[in-house]
Order: sequence, then structure tokens, then C-alpha cells
Amino acid sequence: MLQRRTFLSLAACSLAHVPTASAAGPAERQVARRLELWARAAAGTRALVARYALTRTTSLLLEPLVAAGQLVVRAPDALVLRDDGRAGATTRLTRGRLEIRPNDPARPAPPLAPTPASTWLFDHVLALFAAPAAPAAAAAALLADARASIPRGPGQLLDLSPRREHPARRQIRDLVVHLDPNTGDVEQLDLLEAGGDRVVMTFSQRRRDVPEAELAALLG
Repeated sequence: MLQRRTFLSLAACSLAHVPTASAAGPAERQVARRLELWARAAAGTRALVARYALTRTTSLLLEPLVAAGQLVVRAPDALVLRDDGRAGATTRLTRGRLEIRPNDPARPAPPLAPTPASTWLFDHVLALFAAPAAPAAAAAALLADARASIPRGPGQLLDLSPRREHPARRQIRDLVVHLDPNTGDVEQLDLLEAGGDRVVMTFSQRRRDVPEAELAALLG
């Protein structure tokens, strides 16, 4: 388990821009405890298969967009989100690379032009689920270019947001992580965009005892 001092030092870096020093001490301790909870699951997970449900709410549509599918993770550098059905798409993340392909081979792959916001988002989703084995390295990856805080609301929440000077800040306001209070598993992600749109992704039916052959097939 990551030592509390290491968590506190990482939390202090993430809170470097908190305006009042008097608020920094308690805030650091809260962030450190939340990082410890997350690391219980993240740093010890080498493989993970789970179900996800996604809802996107936007002012441009009367009804939210919904999707469901399968999450596949091989730590520390591979994550796949595969929508159900031929109408969906498969997203593959590896360190430094993003690939999105339609599930229907007859449909052309969309052109990809990574933006600072998409790069920041996918880097942090990968860090959340495909963490390095060393907890200190896991926390460092999660807090790269991010400010961590504890948002208001029930449950074990951790708010990640791009640092103020990062260009992703123009599009992403917050990525709120909901953690299981006992295990530290990521139960839900809330992405709040600067324009007001919201994406909620929930996770269930986790399996960690995935045989290597099955994992390789799912990642492929």
C-alpha cells in the first residue's frame, strides 16, 4: 500500500494552486485518503473485465444518448471499450495511442484528430483503470496535469480536473470518480464539460480472474 506520506506529497502537488494555505492541510489529507482508497483496487489490478452503461446529456437533444458495452483492461497500458451491437464502436487505448473503429466493418472509421481535451481525458481514464503496479507510480499517473479535490456530495468521490493552465480546461470542467467505499473500485465516472454537457458511465459485473488467452482475445 502506498505510504501516507507519498500520497500527501502527491496531493500537495495537485493542490498547489489552492489560494489559502489554511485550507490546504485538510484538503490534502482528504485527497490522500481518497487516493489510498482508489489504490487498493487500482494498483492491485492486472486484468479486469466489466460491463459499462453510458448516458450522455446534451442541450442539443431532447433525449439523452445511451450506450452499453464491455470494458477490458490489461494494466498498465491497455484498455478497450466495446459498445454492444453493430451500431456501436470499439475504442482502444494504449499509452500514447487512441483508436476508434465501428463495430460494423462496412462503416468507415472516423477520422481522428486528437485534441488536448481528448488526450487528457483518455490518459486519465487509462490511469484510473490500467494503473502501474507500484502505487506511487499509479498515483503520479493519475495526477499528471490534473488538480485533485473532494467534491460535495454523498459517497467516496474524487474530482479530477485539468490544471488551469492546461488547454484541456477550455473543454473539460471536471471528471468526478465515484469509488466503492470498501474496495476502492471505480463505480462511476461523471464527465462535466465546459459547455454544460454531461457524460455518466457506470460499471458493474467486474471480473479480475481472467485467463490470459481470454484477455488477449478480448483486447484484440
